[in-house]
Amino acid sequence: MYPGIDIIEIERMANALERHPRLFERLFTIRERENLTGKGMQSYAARFAGKEAVLKTLGTGLCGLSWHDIEIIAAPSGEPLVFLSSKAMAQAQARGGSLVRVSLTHDRTQAVAFAILS
Repeated sequence: MYPGIDIIEIERMANALERHPRLFERLFTIRERENLTGKGMQSYAARFAGKEAVLKTLGTGLCGLSWHDIEIIAAPSGEPLVFLSSKAMAQAQARGGSLVRVSLTHDRTQAVAFAILS
């Protein structure tokens, strides 16, 4: 099992997305953006922290992968589900895993994510 954790200031994420509107498309897949429609900036920050935490479980950082290689979508129950591209899955399998679970949370100022590869 490989864990990963990340934290981000929500205001920092909001400022970056405001300054660079195309960043939404660069960081989040179409399905993620649709899934986040109507949600507050804290949800975007939590998803981004989730992607960072998943990258840490894969042991690669962003090297060789893109933000779209990791997709986090809320199930109808609200549980965040992680979908990996074939490149990201190959990295997971190289580390002996095939399933990534993630937990997301936030308060008024920060978003936190914890991921585990098993």
